[in-house]
Amino acid sequence: MGSRKSTPTKLENDVAAALDEFEKKYPITKGKAYLTSGNRTIEEQLQIILDPKYEKNYPNIKGRFKSKYKLKTLPKRGELTKEQVEWWNSEIAKQAGKPNGFAHVGGYAQDISVKNLTDEEKQKLTLMLNSKGFRVYNEHYSKSKVTFGVPIGQANLFHLTRK
Repeated sequence: MGSRKSTPTKLENDVAAALDEFEKKYPITKGKAYLTSGNRTIEEQLQIILDPKYEKNYPNIKGRFKSKYKLKTLPKRGELTKEQVEWWNSEIAKQAGKPNGFAHVGGYAQDISVKNLTDEEKQKLTLMLNSKGFRVYNEHYSKSKVTFGVPIGQANLFHLTRK
């Protein structure tokens, strides 16, 4: 995915400001929660979609791709034809910025690592973020799997979009 650092989006700045406010209100949490993934390019999203650790994620678009190209399994990024890359770029672009699509593409979502917060601190942060106009989706991320919609105690990542 590269080490490119894009210009912060308004969402990223607003989430950072809310996190700063949370740390001022609860100084014991300083540095325990931090921004991670925000604005992604279409290419970065494609790399994530094709990554084997996200095998169970994105079933609809993966199914459409396999059906269109009559494939049983997804190819690796380097194995895609020019036509297939164009298909992915077009399909990801259609869903860019959409809450049920690819909200990170275009900077419409921001993730916060909460792995170092206690359950009580996660609850307080969720309440503050909700009061600031953010939707908070609990995720559990590991090197081999990402699970969405987990209970707050299992969450090590918050995925945020605007309400």
